[in-house]
Amino acid sequence: MPRKYTKIELLSDEIFRLKEHGKTHREIGEIYGLTKEQIKGFVNRRNRKQRLLGKGYIPRPKGRPRKNAADEHTLLENELIELRMKVDVLQNFLCAIGRM
Repeated sequence: MPRKYTKIELLSDEIFRLKEHGKTHREIGEIYGLTKEQIKGFVNRRNRKQRLLGKGYIPRPKGRPRKNAADEHTLLENELIELRMKVDVLQNFLCAIGRM
């Protein structure tokens, strides 16, 4: 069963507003009674999700699929997007070490 981040989700707009004003994770955590790691994890999860959605990735629900699962075309598109992202990471790595 996936986790539900209900308390921190309710504060998400306020957290990102404070982040824009230059507050650190520690300062934001002290304001809302959370730890630095909780704020950092939330920000990273939100950024990762936004980055994937920006690249056209359609998230699938976790867990056992329903009997009428997502159509194969959507699954193939998602797999293609994931593979392109992996290729980009590998190409960036090769450029960084000077092999490409």
